[in-house]
Amino acid sequence: MKEIYEEIQVAIKGKKVVIGSRETLKEAKKGEIKVVIHSSNIPDSLQKDLARYSEASALDVKAFDGDSVRLGQVCGKPFSILVIGIKK
Repeated sequence: MKEIYEEIQVAIKGKKVVIGSRETLKEAKKGEIKVVIHSSNIPDSLQKDLARYSEASALDVKAFDGDSVRLGQVCGKPFSILVIGIKK
């Protein structure tokens, strides 16, 4: 779990984070994303979309051990976040 926190912090400092499911999936389609981190309360439909993209490409999908509110806090945002993508 600590590894995911560190990975998120490094990506935020390096400005390599895409926030939100729509933007993350759009960038993943272009091949710009290497890691996707999703909250524990992600909808099943979105989880299936992420699984499909991870099978089709070299996309690493990781589960964050917290809900969307906590993921937003870790990212330093005052709102909940279901999905973030870390750019290559």
